[in-house]
Amino acid sequence: MFRFREILTRDAERLAFDEKKKAGDLRRRLDLHDEAKAKLESDLDDKVAACAHLDTYQPLIDDTPQCPRCWIWRARQEPMVDHGRQDQNLFKCHECGYFALSCLEEARHR
Repeated sequence: MFRFREILTRDAERLAFDEKKKAGDLRRRLDLHDEAKAKLESDLDDKVAACAHLDTYQPLIDDTPQCPRCWIWRARQEPMVDHGRQDQNLFKCHECGYFALSCLEEARHR
């Protein structure tokens, strides 16, 4: 009977050890989940803030086009420089690389 007790005790120890290992794995997964959740919450806050920037975006300041990407993503006014030809204007932001085409005909009608 003593031998049977030892077998049962060892089985219980093994089962407990396995459960302890699983608990550790679950803790690590929860930690990763918490990190991912915090990152997602931060990203969400950034996206909500970016949407709010639209209300204050000024496409032109003193006839100089302003980069929409820099304003929406970072709330920074960055002028766009004309790199176009005679029949069209190619405006490019040197800060983020955003570009936009504008026909000169459109510019004359403002």
